[in-house]
Amino acid sequence: MAPSYKFSIIQARPSAIRGERVNVGLVVFGPNGLDVRLPEVRKLMHLTGHKWDDIATAYHTVLSKSSLHHLDELREKSAVRSDVFSMSSAGEIRAAGLDEYEANVAKILNIYVDKPALTRKEKQQKINSEITAMLRKVGVLADKGQTINDGKVIQKFVVSEDKEIVADFAYKANGLKVVSTLELRGLKTSAHSKACEKGATLYFAREQFGPTMTPFGVYAVNAAEVEAYRGEIEILTSFANGNAFNWMDAKDRQKFKQALY
Repeated sequence: MAPSYKFSIIQARPSAIRGERVNVGLVVFGPNGLDVRLPEVRKLMHLTGHKWDDIATAYHTVLSKSSLHHLDELREKSAVRSDVFSMSSAGEIRAAGLDEYEANVAKILNIYVDKPALTRKEKQQKINSEITAMLRKVGVLADKGQTINDGKVIQKFVVSEDKEIVADFAYKANGLKVVSTLELRGLKTSAHSKACEKGATLYFAREQFGPTMTPFGVYAVNAAEVEAYRGEIEILTSFANGNAFNWMDAKDRQKFKQALY
């Protein structure tokens, strides 16, 4: 019978108050010792709006240097505990060799950790539909098959294929402009994490395209709810370097149009 190896999914909870958890990696007592992998730390950026690489690296180092030989001990010992990261109950894989081991680890990551692949069938937000209609009406919306270099506004602009990050709109005229939208009308839950995710899109766009890229944040909120979503608006505004507009405000909408094209 092929050897068996215990594994545990590594979860992250960046805020004990909000209680949101995401799976970011796994640890396996593998054929060559303790195998720690954290391929999806970027999920925390989407939840909080800032990077967690240093904290994740420190946690990885502590786990990797552990002299323990049992997964339950590793999970329980305070020396490897973290306020952010935790380990799930143990699972088990079997593998006759390294190739089968790697294939099984990849399968576990794909099922429990990896972000879903991008799909064009995702339902479009209301704000995006309204912006699209406006762009089409004035003749600046790209047709199917056109690219960012064709002088039109592109929908679902891929910022990073590897990181699966897509901006809502982009326009390349006198420099690249990248737009991230935030629909707050009728949003009952997850407003904070959604604002961080939309802000993170602009952050990664700046990382990818450099400081000459101009970020835009466009949010939709009714006047009566502006104060209720003040924190989320400030998050998006910060990542947009102040270039933020309320789509529901006529003056802001006009400013956005003038700034974009």
